[in-house]
Amino acid sequence: MAIAIRPLHPAFAAEVTGVDLSEPLDDATVAAIRAAFNDRAVLAFPGQPLTDEEQIAFSLRFGPLEKTITSAMGGTAVISNLSNTDAEGRLYRADDARALFLSGNQRWHSDSSFKVVPAMASLLSAREVPPEGGETEYADMRAAYDALNAATRRRLEGLEAEHSYGYSQGQISLAALTEGEMAALPPVRHPVVRSHNETGRKVLYIGRHASHIVGLAVEEGRALLADLLAHGTQDRFVYRHRWRVGDLVMWDNRAVLHRGRPWDQTKYARIMHRTTVAGEAASNPWRIEAAAAV
Repeated sequence: MAIAIRPLHPAFAAEVTGVDLSEPLDDATVAAIRAAFNDRAVLAFPGQPLTDEEQIAFSLRFGPLEKTITSAMGGTAVISNLSNTDAEGRLYRADDARALFLSGNQRWHSDSSFKVVPAMASLLSAREVPPEGGETEYADMRAAYDALNAATRRRLEGLEAEHSYGYSQGQISLAALTEGEMAALPPVRHPVVRSHNETGRKVLYIGRHASHIVGLAVEEGRALLADLLAHGTQDRFVYRHRWRVGDLVMWDNRAVLHRGRPWDQTKYARIMHRTTVAGEAASNPWRIEAAAAV
């Protein structure tokens, strides 16, 4: 069966079928997936019940993987366990530090924008999903930038935002992080408008980790960031993915924001495993090479 790509939204996101991600892929298939990824930014692969090892192997076809920032959730060096259950399968209580930690994912963000070298791609595998709620939404920051008026584009030229995990997670809870993990994540600066590494398209690079804008009064900068976020997450720029067990979705952190949607965590488990492809820089301290990731 040949690989098939079906758009899920007028501007971005697509479903990919005709490929078995549990098997080694030839270079031509990987090249076709990468081309679709650069074009659509979010790719959904239905019916892919992967093991962690298979997910890692597929992820590595797109580059070295990124180390997770915390082991508190029971994951591994390269698998983030974004699940609301403990090792015995029991649901977290609402006041559990791990539940509070995960709630940050329900705010719009780009994975690892708080690092010197942000993540390139994230791949999320649905192992167990609630019967309602718990979707993931994606917002196309390329289309959002394109829709800005000329005056706003000029205003944003040269502006940088400080991204800080201490700022974003501190608004919720830092209890799941050790002092050493926090010390490894000092604030960093990124352009408010960045160019995509491979396509050259300009994108708004914002989200919950962006604390303020360098050179502006803090409240003025935060108001501008809030306005840009409200603009970029309008319905016309958003695709909502309704998960089914076995779905794998990969998205481009250089092009989209995402957030998880609420569900009844007192009743239903939501077990998701994420791998993250590291950003492109030889000096990236979070990068794990292939041999160590397997």
